[in-house]
Amino acid sequence: MQSRVVRLELVSPWSIAHGVSTERSTIIIERDGGYGEAAIVPYLGESETEILTTLESFDANSHEFDGAGLRSDSLKRLTSRGARCALDLALHDAEGRARGEPLWKAFGVNETAPIETSFTIAMDTPDEMARRARAAEASILKLKMGGDDDEACVEAVRGVTNATLRLDVNGGWSREDAARLIPRLARFKIELVEQPLAVADRDGFSWLRAQHLGVPIFADESVSTIEHVDALAQVVDGIVIKVRKFGGLIPAHAAIERARSLGLRTMMGCMIESSLAVTAAAHLALRCDLADLDAPLLIRNDPFSGVTYRGSALLLPTGAGIGAAPREGS
Repeated sequence: MQSRVVRLELVSPWSIAHGVSTERSTIIIERDGGYGEAAIVPYLGESETEILTTLESFDANSHEFDGAGLRSDSLKRLTSRGARCALDLALHDAEGRARGEPLWKAFGVNETAPIETSFTIAMDTPDEMARRARAAEASILKLKMGGDDDEACVEAVRGVTNATLRLDVNGGWSREDAARLIPRLARFKIELVEQPLAVADRDGFSWLRAQHLGVPIFADESVSTIEHVDALAQVVDGIVIKVRKFGGLIPAHAAIERARSLGLRTMMGCMIESSLAVTAAAHLALRCDLADLDAPLLIRNDPFSGVTYRGSALLLPTGAGIGAAPREGS
């Protein structure tokens, strides 16, 4: 197995409620002809070293993981969720390539179709967010919230576009902020609000539900296991599924099916990651209600080709497995 760390350069500074980034890191692996990825995500609490060390240990003892149930059982023994994610993707990719079948078939999807995805506007001044919204020419926009001028920013964006607006707070509001702001922002025809409360404040979603705010609430960072889906099923309207945070395609798919069975809407999201991981997620997005898969549009030096975009439509590649391929020189 080969593994490497790639620094992804962002097109614009990535400003959210918890800080600003100009680049993010991701780990790319190749195993048995398949490719996998694990983005380094601060709130998930795993370092590059931890993930790489776990991958090296897996490679050195891979005979222990042979046979049936490799992905579903043996990978759970790995202590690093990032390592599990990268290996899960690589194994799925390798198997799909060997069979000559695209990944979506392995998850019981009967046919593919264009996927509508949002395009994200990072936190900035109202004028700058409006400028980026106008330049994006997207039919769905996700606005990062959690700053001092959230209402002014949404008003400025709504003033230049009729696009569907989703708000993503990344846990940047208190309960009181959320209860005050959501009704005020609703007048701008908001489709949903994502993760308004701090990650650990899962009880706060129940409190928000009791306020009858009138805008659908989706949980993201607060949900990274099936147990979290179950715990929040009665107090949110939807769940954001991300392959990286759930630790691979298999647990992410299980979360989608559990959420659907509980009457929750699902949105397939992504981290700041390459077209490899986003293309893998797009196969599962065919089982979701909504998609937020724009990371390749946010980085300058994508090391893979994969999904393509036509406005807000995301198109899957036609190749076997994940369908992503390394770019020459990357």
